[in-house]
Amino acid sequence: MSKVRMNIEVNSDVAEFLERLASEEGTTKTEIVRRALSVLKAYKRQKELGRDHIGFTSKADNLEAELVGILDR
Repeated sequence: MSKVRMNIEVNSDVAEFLERLASEEGTTKTEIVRRALSVLKAYKRQKELGRDHIGFTSKADNLEAELVGILDR
């Protein structure tokens, strides 16, 4: 797959968060953005199937937390 270079503008809070997250993860800011977009892509696919919640669990049979509506802006 070919790559396309893009430039984005973000506010200083987002830039600082991105810098910190990349540092904590030991990766690049570009990779963090790729990961975030992968999550959004997966969410969009699931939403097309009528599933509009993202859940977190440590056990498959017990939903402990969920995110609702935060990706629908």
